[in-house]
Amino acid sequence: MADEQTPIEESGAALEQKYGVPFIDLTSFKLDSEVLQLFPEEFLRNNKLIPLFRSGNTLAVAMVDPGDIYTIDEVRRMTGMEVEPMVCRELDLYQALNQYYAAPEPSDLPDEPEITSLDDLPVEEGDSAAVAEMSAEPKKLEELASEAPVVRWVNQMIIRAVRERASDIHIEPTREGLRVRFRIDGILHPIVSPKKALQLAVVSRIKIMSKMNIAEKRVPQDGRYGAIVDGREIDFRVSTFPTTYGEKVVMRILDRMRLLSLDELGLVDESYQALREMIAKPHGVILITGPTGSGKSTTVYAILQEIRSADTNIITIEDPVEYDLDEICQSQVNERAGYTYLVGLRHILRQDPDVIMIGEIRDAETAGVAIRAALTGQLVFSTIHTNDAPGTVTRLIDMGIEPFLVASGLEGVVAQRLVRRICPKCKYPYDPPAKMLEELELPPGTKFYKGKGCEHCRNTGFRGRIGIFEVMKMNDRIRELVVTRPPTSAIRALAREYGMRTLWEDGIRKVVAGITTIEEVMEEAEKVD
Repeated sequence: MADEQTPIEESGAALEQKYGVPFIDLTSFKLDSEVLQLFPEEFLRNNKLIPLFRSGNTLAVAMVDPGDIYTIDEVRRMTGMEVEPMVCRELDLYQALNQYYAAPEPSDLPDEPEITSLDDLPVEEGDSAAVAEMSAEPKKLEELASEAPVVRWVNQMIIRAVRERASDIHIEPTREGLRVRFRIDGILHPIVSPKKALQLAVVSRIKIMSKMNIAEKRVPQDGRYGAIVDGREIDFRVSTFPTTYGEKVVMRILDRMRLLSLDELGLVDESYQALREMIAKPHGVILITGPTGSGKSTTVYAILQEIRSADTNIITIEDPVEYDLDEICQSQVNERAGYTYLVGLRHILRQDPDVIMIGEIRDAETAGVAIRAALTGQLVFSTIHTNDAPGTVTRLIDMGIEPFLVASGLEGVVAQRLVRRICPKCKYPYDPPAKMLEELELPPGTKFYKGKGCEHCRNTGFRGRIGIFEVMKMNDRIRELVVTRPPTSAIRALAREYGMRTLWEDGIRKVVAGITTIEEVMEEAEKVD
């Protein structure tokens, strides 16, 4: 049968996952003779592609290797159209071509060269980068990185990432080839990747853009550059890391237009009011806590935007500075030069600050200086890694900060996690099991929601993320308790008496409201009795 696969052929789903583009089953696809006539038969066979259809100025093309950016560029040059690659099976492609054209006679087929060693393997056009990879000099690297198809592919990758709301681009060398993935709503999604032979050229192009040393591939490097995409100013923070198969590149996308305000974070009711009261204080330490990737920086920047004004001197020390904010003096840590958080904080205190933001509290000395600054009249914001808000107090005491200093200087703690929002285009309600409602202490008949998956959300059922929060505002009773070095459970119990809603409780409230799913909350938060 035509659609029967041999054991070595990959499934359509596997090919989609591998290349990050849609799979097209050519055995059931009717070819368009009008677009086929745009290309010579020899070109289609040699490059293992077949045009599918035209939509406006875009040509959809099925390819065995959609990562061949040189061929895509050639198709673009020949037609004057943008190219939308799809992936297909090689056998299906040749069968489709044979149905449209007369199959070549055996005598017309070229003889296969005898391969007796690795040196006999043919080098395809555009694979010159592979030959030069191990010994490329800086000048050669610049030439490879400046080739038009490489420049165009990198630019289009960046534009696509911004348009698809990606927070990071991962470019990873593997044994088989180069893998490119976008992190969207916290999940990595593969996209079409160039050939392994272009790995050095693509990485070098990004390093040149980020003002890195392209000749140095043995040690990690950091860089940064800016671009305008769709009329928006985008900053890219770039990091390279040497691996067994070459340099891995991660590009953090920083879009100033995506900076959230305090009202957009997802804080509601008493949590929102408590944070508002905390940031209105003239002095004290306010800590934002959570694991890496939980949105702490977003919350800190939202607070800074809220409190900045012409009559307030706000100074930050960060590692790195992610977003440039007007009316705020921002400084970046430089540990190689001896400019650490602690050194910077001590000098900031001589700059007559009203508000200080410290990117992260990593040690007891920095924590101690921050608390003493709060006791002398400054409002201090920072982040710290703990599991929940009450546990932050215990963490500070365990670091060696005296309990009376913690009780006196700490104004409050915000713990947070990020959960994915249900896609509004394909959201639907369902009835959860009665036993689950009972365990969650929810009334019978409560509806939960899910997303079916649609084009709007890349068939994931989710679009965007929102925070779940635990806001602990200090008061006299909690301060009195802290001085006694209590366990975290005792601090949590007292804070809940005064209205603190736990991460779990805030998450369940967002589940019932149809904002996220119960699975998302169960993954990010733990139920606390």
